[in-house]
Amino acid sequence: MSHLPPKDWDLVRATHHADCKVYEVLKERFRHPGDAREDDFYTMKCPDWVLVLPLTKEGKIVMVRQFRFGVRQAGWEMPGGVIDPHENDPMIAGPREMTEETGYIGDAPKYLGWCYPNPALQNNRAHFVLVENCELHHEQDLDPNEEMQVAVYSLEETRELMLKHEITHSMALNALFWLEQYLAGKATPGK
Repeated sequence: MSHLPPKDWDLVRATHHADCKVYEVLKERFRHPGDAREDDFYTMKCPDWVLVLPLTKEGKIVMVRQFRFGVRQAGWEMPGGVIDPHENDPMIAGPREMTEETGYIGDAPKYLGWCYPNPALQNNRAHFVLVENCELHHEQDLDPNEEMQVAVYSLEETRELMLKHEITHSMALNALFWLEQYLAGKATPGK
């Protein structure tokens, strides 16, 4: 068992492999700095994402349930999506996504934190934004391939949904972690 930290491999070259609409696949050749071994790795170049934690005046979370093609089933999660290039800011994209997907509006957003969704394959971040005092304002304004059920849950109910594997999206679970940190008065890391 090694107690030494792993070394950062050096990128030798990167070439375009496939364009997959919402991400690009790259074939990247890396070299180990210590023993010079090389190999090819396939990575995904993705735009950053944002998930919003919409809290009602009563402190309940507005959630969406949608079908996810990768696992071929629906699950509960927070509203969110891709941060469009012209926005380039989770504090703009988040409230927009929330309103489109749920019809809710609320106070000015607060930044909670971020994570790498899958650093083994992807280069992007998922950002977590809180919007408090949310109220239903209008109908959903969904994209052509979106279909979402909207519901409001207490924090305790969201914990039960996690335990029953009805919230299984890793970014949704991470978002709930950052929300609990915020509600406990603990500092968040910023962007």
